[in-house]
Amino acid sequence: MSKNFQYKNQTLFCENVNLAEWAAEKKTPLYLYSAAELKDNLNTVNNIGRPYTFLPCYALKANYNPHLLEIIQKHNFGADVVSGGELIFALKAGFKAQQIVFAGVGKTEEELELAVKKGIASINVESESEINLLSHVAGRLKKRTAVAIRVNPDIDASTHEYISTGKKVNKFGVEPEKALQLYKKLKKDEWLTPEGIHVHIGSQITDKTPFERTAHVIENFVKQLEKEEISISNIDLGGGIGINYEDDFSDPHKPSTYIRHILPAYLQAFGQMDKRFTVELGRSVIGSAGILITRVIYRKESADKIFIIVDAAMNNLIRPSLYQAYHHIVPLIKKDAPTEVVDVVGPVCETGDFLAKDRQLPRLEEGDLIAVVGAGAYGQSLSSNYNLRPRIGEYLVEGDQLRTIAKEQSIEEIYNQYG
Repeated sequence: MSKNFQYKNQTLFCENVNLAEWAAEKKTPLYLYSAAELKDNLNTVNNIGRPYTFLPCYALKANYNPHLLEIIQKHNFGADVVSGGELIFALKAGFKAQQIVFAGVGKTEEELELAVKKGIASINVESESEINLLSHVAGRLKKRTAVAIRVNPDIDASTHEYISTGKKVNKFGVEPEKALQLYKKLKKDEWLTPEGIHVHIGSQITDKTPFERTAHVIENFVKQLEKEEISISNIDLGGGIGINYEDDFSDPHKPSTYIRHILPAYLQAFGQMDKRFTVELGRSVIGSAGILITRVIYRKESADKIFIIVDAAMNNLIRPSLYQAYHHIVPLIKKDAPTEVVDVVGPVCETGDFLAKDRQLPRLEEGDLIAVVGAGAYGQSLSSNYNLRPRIGEYLVEGDQLRTIAKEQSIEEIYNQYG
């Protein structure tokens, strides 16, 4: 199968669109997405889940553009939300309330009330205090509500410490011993029904072993619940499957996402249990579908460094600054040029404003266009107006068609927010 991003005659194409030709006339930086890549990833998930009673839920925190949400919803996905705002976006995009799960350690009373009123599939609670508040809200609304407790299995997912969520030192979930007591409490609650169990150990995981270990912990925990005559009908396996941030579009057989490698193993580990399964997938379906296109403004050479200064910055893609994350960088037009070691940096007034450090790249000149790969997830959703930089435009490619799915923000729009 051919890549949805590939070089043709040394020029980068997205599906059937010549990106160098198109972007030459556009204001940069900008986000660009491939509908075909997104649909391929969604179909892969559905095919893997076919043997199971299975609901894949898209994690809106990865990218909440409504046009992308509509595509995802139409591929029989539910939604995984972590705020009232994400819940509203999911409903507006067409996700059914009965296919939405709500996680997060700090849900407010207002958010819990919204979730209860809408009758979503599950509220995944993460503390005894949250259970008490949710029971109060459900009782006030006189609406019985399905819940799952997020169990923290104390498993190291071998990912960056900022996106590890399944160790006992993390803020997420409840240790199994405490969770067992909370399930006993839920069993007696007048308004809350303990229908599920939830686990999520981290993000950008590229090895199936932590998932298999998690499955073993949860399977034993469910057996403990059954001994207490607490029946769980759904297991929410969480997500966290990674993508290949080193993809340079040179090899059509190189995986852009690790869905095919990890998701089957995770589902098989639970396969003997007669339960429904939910998975929460964000980065692994949208990450490889997006790139950030930026233009070289200046070359700056010092005694010790070559800086490639571009018009994209940490306010557009904060992952390198926040996690020291690697994103492959490729030119939109390949040139026969020697390589050099450079830092690719943005114009924001922070030393931490960089897209790559000590990166071996072909020589880049002022005006050249480059693409930061794997920017579909946690780019748009983590962007900001830092240094009063407007949020950038977003575009979607479908075959040979290209349309705007988010207009570039103006500085006047930012100013007018303040009344």
